[in-house]
Amino acid sequence: MSDTRAVLDDADFARLRLLLSRAAGLVFDASRRDSLGYSIRERLRATGIASVPDYLDLVSAAGSAERQRLIDEVTIQETHFFRNPPQMRALREHVLPELLRAAAEHGRRLRVWSAGCSTGEEPYTVAMMLRELLPSTGGWDVKVLATDISEGALAAAGAAVYGPRAVQLATEAEVARFFVARADGRYQVRPEVRDLVELRHHNLVLDAPLEDGLDLVLCRNVTIYFGRDTTRALMGRLHASLRDGGYLLLGHSETLWQVSEDFRLVALGTGEGAAYVYRRLDKPAADRRAWLPDRQTLQEAPLLVERRAAVRRAPRPLGGGRTAVPRQALPQDALPEDALPAVRDALAQGRYEDAARLARLAGDADPLRAEVHYLLGLALVDQGLDAEALPALRRAVYLDPADGLAHFLLAGALARCGDRPAAAREYRAAAQALARDGDSADAPELGGRSARELAALCATLERQLSGGGE
Repeated sequence: MSDTRAVLDDADFARLRLLLSRAAGLVFDASRRDSLGYSIRERLRATGIASVPDYLDLVSAAGSAERQRLIDEVTIQETHFFRNPPQMRALREHVLPELLRAAAEHGRRLRVWSAGCSTGEEPYTVAMMLRELLPSTGGWDVKVLATDISEGALAAAGAAVYGPRAVQLATEAEVARFFVARADGRYQVRPEVRDLVELRHHNLVLDAPLEDGLDLVLCRNVTIYFGRDTTRALMGRLHASLRDGGYLLLGHSETLWQVSEDFRLVALGTGEGAAYVYRRLDKPAADRRAWLPDRQTLQEAPLLVERRAAVRRAPRPLGGGRTAVPRQALPQDALPEDALPAVRDALAQGRYEDAARLARLAGDADPLRAEVHYLLGLALVDQGLDAEALPALRRAVYLDPADGLAHFLLAGALARCGDRPAAAREYRAAAQALARDGDSADAPELGGRSARELAALCATLERQLSGGGE
């Protein structure tokens, strides 16, 4: 075949999407049509089958081994050790030390599940941090369970040999301690790390959870491929598998809003280094006291629809009749009782550095308020600091996924930073959220457009980025 992708007509595309959904819960919308075409082309070449319909007949047959190979082809993703530094810092400084202290008083048993582990970087990273915190596991029952639906990814994880890109987020000390440098320029994970990790093939949609009483589940960047109902069912199973007080980590773009109210959202750390994780908290506080040590560093909030409604912002009158706060009236350490009007006034007057400083102070005081992170991102974008704005904007959409303007601002920053696929996803999310706001045009950020008009623009930008247009 001369084309770089197989041509999927509407019928083939619909049939392929249904097959992947039923076999693995994977959801591919129209923006992924070309990428699926590339994958099908590779499998046509490998099998020698001449047409897409014939290939789909093969993978649809009961017991087809080729079905697993197709799933491997469409799910293998590039990843890195110590990916998402704020989450890794939260694990190293807060979550794992707490879990180890609690486990020391309850049988010295610790179970971590890396669900959707891909080629192994995530579970090995957790194992490395456990080796830092617990150099000797004598007398302990510690295991990092690592599962994936892709047999190819698990084979790579079993080999535990990685190229330089995979270790680029690790420090020199971490590379020296946990890897053996090979003559071919790649890196082999040391045996003492690999010994803590148990690899298993597992389908998160069809298979039962591995075991009960888990302390920590990492399920990062997995549910982005699932539909809402599939994700809701999976979260129910993960909740049942975690012990009371156990932690759940999702990817930075994933949320349980309108999916599950069985977890609490927790902020670990402050400011730019803050990370957001979920906790399974079922028992009354009195019953948890012996098992869960008090921690002043954690700020917990119920993940409820009412909480989301409370943090969703009113229309944004940046100049909106408020009395401007003079620059000299804002000393460096000052934080007004309600800092957000001061942040907005600073933005309206073009004092973007002041706005960013005040937004950071407000974020330290209330890290679970989505609007604070949005305003910080807006102040940084207005200074041309797109890369610096990304963490704040990601927190904003994480905390309030229904905020179309935050998705819109994040999409633009991602596009200017060169991440076209991620920008396309955010434009799509912005279009969906803004369309729900209809003809409202109250927010000055809309530039005189209605929310519906901006939604149409976002849909156009998403199509351009997904289709390769400029």
